[in-house]
Amino acid sequence: MFKRLVHDIAYRFGAEIHNEPGLRRFLDHRKVDLVLDVGANRGQYGTMLRERGYRGRIWSFEPVAAAYDDLSAIAKADGNWTTTRAAVGARKGEATVNVTRNDVFSSILPASDYGAANYRSLEKVHVERVPLVTLDSTLKGNDARAIFLKIDTQGFEKAVLDGAGKLLKSCAGVQLEIPVERLYEGVWTFPEAIVELDGMGFSPAQFHMVNSLPDDPASAVEFDCVFRRKT
Repeated sequence: MFKRLVHDIAYRFGAEIHNEPGLRRFLDHRKVDLVLDVGANRGQYGTMLRERGYRGRIWSFEPVAAAYDDLSAIAKADGNWTTTRAAVGARKGEATVNVTRNDVFSSILPASDYGAANYRSLEKVHVERVPLVTLDSTLKGNDARAIFLKIDTQGFEKAVLDGAGKLLKSCAGVQLEIPVERLYEGVWTFPEAIVELDGMGFSPAQFHMVNSLPDDPASAVEFDCVFRRKT
């Protein structure tokens, strides 16, 4: 009865409470000792992990200069958190990042017509030329026993995975955003992403709504998906 009352009150104020197993339990169950945070922005994801009790190593990648400065300061204060200023993709080199009005949405990919028309936050304000690395080359020789790979690269997720073929064999799980509506040009569809991850040996474990449709706030534009390695 009390739980139902809390849910009802939250709903009246526009919030919903879900009884989800949770990311912390997923990491604990698999004894994850390294979380790779690709597309870290200002360290929001790593900070969330610490607040939920994860004490293992974090390694964050972020290409945008202003965001990286904030990320680096948080990581240095943590003491068990490595940072790299770079974009991550399928091959090593350089890349141009479109820095957006809200830099959470910055991407190597340009905004789609749909994204530009419906989300002002995707408006490009400038570009930055940044190093491009692969996870296979950067993590070569790492001694982690169980890796959790989180990717939040605004449509560039497949390229990150394509550059992590060897690393994925050590990954207990993968977390990434999958679009229902394409906010960026050239991204995969929801069914294509599920099939791709299945071919890499991962099954869906948890789904969370990220952004909502402008004209239908109860429906998702993207889902944040956690995948588990198949047993």
